[in-house]
Amino acid sequence: MTRAVSLFGLSALFLTVSPPLREHALGVIASGYAAVVLYAPYSYIAGVLLVLGAMVIAFNRGSRAH
Repeated sequence: MTRAVSLFGLSALFLTVSPPLREHALGVIASGYAAVVLYAPYSYIAGVLLVLGAMVIAFNRGSRAH
């Protein structure tokens, strides 16, 4: 948990230091959001299926004996 928090903190600090990179990152997020809104019902269904598939894969790999 500490590692995840530190990585998010470092990435936030890096985006704060670099305004052009921040603008580019926010532009990518905005275009992704616009695509989700454009294809609203289908993109939400695809997102839910993607999350469920990722959970199945993660739980399947986590339950295997080492």
